[in-house]
Amino acid sequence: MKGIKRERITKIVEGEKLFLSTGISYVKVTRFDEESQDQEIICLEIPIQSTGISELIDTFKSQAPKPPVIDKLIKEGTPEAKELGFSRSEWVKTFDFTDAGYLKAKEEHDSDLGIAVLCKGIAVDIFDKGGNIVEDNNEKVRVMKEKGLSGEQFTQIIGNITTLTKWSDSEKSNFLG
Repeated sequence: MKGIKRERITKIVEGEKLFLSTGISYVKVTRFDEESQDQEIICLEIPIQSTGISELIDTFKSQAPKPPVIDKLIKEGTPEAKELGFSRSEWVKTFDFTDAGYLKAKEEHDSDLGIAVLCKGIAVDIFDKGGNIVEDNNEKVRVMKEKGLSGEQFTQIIGNITTLTKWSDSEKSNFLG
């Protein structure tokens, strides 16, 4: 990697990709070679970018599952009653963040968000089985889920995407001093 260079910005022009950061994520894949009866290690070089992630997260936030609302009795004298200023037992409506259906939907939503961020951060086109470029984020999520991406690979690529725009400790101390 080259050293860090300074670039003074004197104007910002619409349509310029001033803040676009790009790089390569190196991902390890191990495959069994039938011919040699041995495992081979392959390093996939995946072009990555940092653009459009915040808009994607905003879209996903608006689609997040909501927990069900339940009636709950707050009993007189409990810490909850004191915190809410209740002098007697009262029923309140509250979100049930422990509901199994909600927790399952939230886990699936969060997983889909992570994969959508990954799809947005990968700077290559994603194709369906028919050879067509996949444009829809939900379709991209479906295709990526079918690719067998491991948790470690996912974490590594996401980490590489976020480090495109985040100062490392050594960069901070060496450059920003």
